Amino acid sequence: MADNEKFNKASHRRGWIDYARGFVIIYVVYRHAMAGLLNAGIPINNAIYLVQESSMPTFFIVSGIFIYASALKRGLGDFLKLKFETLMYPYFIWATIQLIIQIAFNQYSNTGKDASYLIYLITYPRAFDQFWYLYTLFAAMALFAIINFKFVHFKVIPNIIIGLTFYSVAYYAITNKFSLNDVLFYYPFLVFGFLMADRMLPIENNFFKGKWLIYFLPVFILLQVLWRMWYPNENQLFNVDFVGFFLFMPITIGSALLLFLFSQKLNEWKKLKALQYIGSHSLYIYIMHLLFTGFARAFVLRFFPDLPPAAMLIIIISAGVLFPIITYHALLKIKFTFLFEPPLFLKKILPFANKPQ
Repeated sequence: MADNEKFNKASHRRGWIDYARGFVIIYVVYRHAMAGLLNAGIPINNAIYLVQESSMPTFFIVSGIFIYASALKRGLGDFLKLKFETLMYPYFIWATIQLIIQIAFNQYSNTGKDASYLIYLITYPRAFDQFWYLYTLFAAMALFAIINFKFVHFKVIPNIIIGLTFYSVAYYAITNKFSLNDVLFYYPFLVFGFLMADRMLPIENNFFKGKWLIYFLPVFILLQVLWRMWYPNENQLFNVDFVGFFLFMPITIGSALLLFLFSQKLNEWKKLKALQYIGSHSLYIYIMHLLFTGFARAFVLRFFPDLPPAAMLIIIISAGVLFPIITYHALLKIKFTFLFEPPLFLKKILPFANKPQ
């Protein structure tokens, strides 16, 4: 999501990546819209039964697919600087904007937040709703780059061992301070993307043409059956035991691979191009969607309280997907690019070296 390129260069990029991002970002908006209605006391049934953490690993895998080429091209210093500019800068800007709006409209949002929450920007990013992702992705990518440039030099086996070790520790390190648990938990998905890059990034690759699906599908179905047998109706990952915690990883990776394959087919058939367009704006949707779903929910409940819950949900999801895209382009048109990337004078004083190491 953070490695977004311009949509009008689609002929020169791997279009399936945006399809995959489109699917995931719509699900993210759906889940948050659903939670908002439930918290408002609206009786509505969940139509998609997934473990709560299932969507975000796909974004980390996609980021991992690009990480090796990006890091190698820039060197450690410039890579860290770039990721700080594209992840942490919008994190600070938009988390602060959302906090200000939540405080101003607290009577409608019932968040209970005040200006004291600003201290959590560094120490407790989960306090800023969806923005924990930007903080965590930066920390995980920075950690990956430092480990590889300084110690393991992008070797496969050491990266696998480190990724699995971090994932195991995440089961016991239940703390959200400095996003520690999230970094440990999502790090192996970043590593998996790194491992798959050579197989998936080349325009002419064998991943989407191979027969791996024939052999993989039975294994994937078996894992799903085992999960439903052992953990029926459980959608909170940290409520399961260590076996279930580890079983989640291959299931989630398998789901991502199937999503990538389906996305490639849509790209090949040139179908649902709107989904690809949405995916190309996934970062901006992710940053702004809670603001617009919150406003849409308040509007619907205030003026159309008798609407069927499903209709409310569709309206709120639509607002959460479409209005961030419209707002992003409107802000660019009036030259408010500083909301998404640091202006030149700030780039000169941001941390990390300018020269590749």
